[in-house]
Amino acid sequence: MQERRERESRRQQNMREDMVKHLQRDTLIKTTLSSDNRVEQVRLHRAQKLQEQEQETYNYLMEDDQRQKDIKDNFKLEEELLEEMGRIQHERRGMRELEKKLTMLYEQRAAHFSYKKKQLISKQSKIQEDTVIAEMNAHSYKEYAKEVDKQRKAQERNIEYHQALNNQLAEAEVKKQQEYEQFLKEKAVVDEIVKRILEENERESNLRLEKQNETKQFIEAFMKEREHWRQMEQERQNLENQRIQEYAHLQYQREALLENKRQTVAAGKNAIYDKLAAEIQFKEKEKLELEELRIDLAQEEQEAVARKRDQDTLEQRIRKRLELIDAYQMQMQDKRRRMEEERVDEEQFRHKMMLKFAEDDKLDQINQQKRRMKQIEHKRAVDALVEDRHRRAQEDIENQRIVAQKEIEIEKYRQTVIEQERQRLLLEHASKLVGFLPKGVLRDEKDLGLFDEEFRKRFEKLST
Repeated sequence: MQERRERESRRQQNMREDMVKHLQRDTLIKTTLSSDNRVEQVRLHRAQKLQEQEQETYNYLMEDDQRQKDIKDNFKLEEELLEEMGRIQHERRGMRELEKKLTMLYEQRAAHFSYKKKQLISKQSKIQEDTVIAEMNAHSYKEYAKEVDKQRKAQERNIEYHQALNNQLAEAEVKKQQEYEQFLKEKAVVDEIVKRILEENERESNLRLEKQNETKQFIEAFMKEREHWRQMEQERQNLENQRIQEYAHLQYQREALLENKRQTVAAGKNAIYDKLAAEIQFKEKEKLELEELRIDLAQEEQEAVARKRDQDTLEQRIRKRLELIDAYQMQMQDKRRRMEEERVDEEQFRHKMMLKFAEDDKLDQINQQKRRMKQIEHKRAVDALVEDRHRRAQEDIENQRIVAQKEIEIEKYRQTVIEQERQRLLLEHASKLVGFLPKGVLRDEKDLGLFDEEFRKRFEKLST
């Protein structure tokens, strides 16, 4: 492409040089013939021929300018097509993110069903243990004595097991405390980074505020909204710390309750199996509660990611609007500068053409009446040329408007295709993931209206 431009530029330069040589040769011939007796007749003939050549030259230059504009328009269209392909690929990446989110939701649903299955197996195991205990109570006295001896040995093993379990719990508690402290340290580092980012964004917003006086009200609203978001983020962090402390306190209470129950089991030999069953049941319940806490934590993390994504989208939208305002102001400045340059260029063009016509017709060698007539004729010719330039400029502006309108229509069509693809994915997967859909997947009532009445009732019930 660059080589083609260079070849075209060299070709045009050679043609211009040939025309200059031709004009110089005509000027030399004109000077030579001025000393001849037939100078008037030859001058008129040469003037007519020169005018025809100049008209041809002018037409060629106009065609050459049009070709240059067509080449520039083609280059611009190619660049816009490349940018459009980049935007479509970016939107395609957004669709791939939605597909990844749906895959993650399927995995979460499978984990939930696995958890329910484990819970059912645990209940069946408890029923079997209760049956075994009932059968043991129905044995004879001799078997009961043997069973008492077995219970004593089992109790000893249980005591050893509980001692080992207590040691493990103590180690786990120390490890948990260390992990909690490490978490607080990491959280403090993350909070500091977030604080620095917010401060940097605030500094950038303040600098932009100083440069853009016309958007003061908009930026003030943005600053208020950001301050509101910072307060909400601080409240969320405080609430998260409070929940972590409450969870740690609840763990301590549970450990104390387990210790009391173990002492009660040791004091009552006859109720040992009941106590063991209660302990197993409590552990299962604790396990269920831990699973529920993990699920709640995962959902909260997803909601936090969604909120962060919404905040990033809002900031990008605000930055884009500010950039559009800057671009509009720069465009207006360029337009004013270009209009001034066109005005100066038009004046220069008028002046040069008047001088050229005056030189060709030798206005200083004819009488005053003919000079005025020639000047009027020259002025009309210059005005016609200027009007032609204005007409071509208006045609270029109209062509640009048509191209911009086509680009808007293409963008609308692209957004429609993307929205249809998103709705297709929702219709295909959302009905299978009811109860696992995070906030933001279904945007509004319009998305909910894509599904049947049964799906809407299930979704509203689970949301409530």
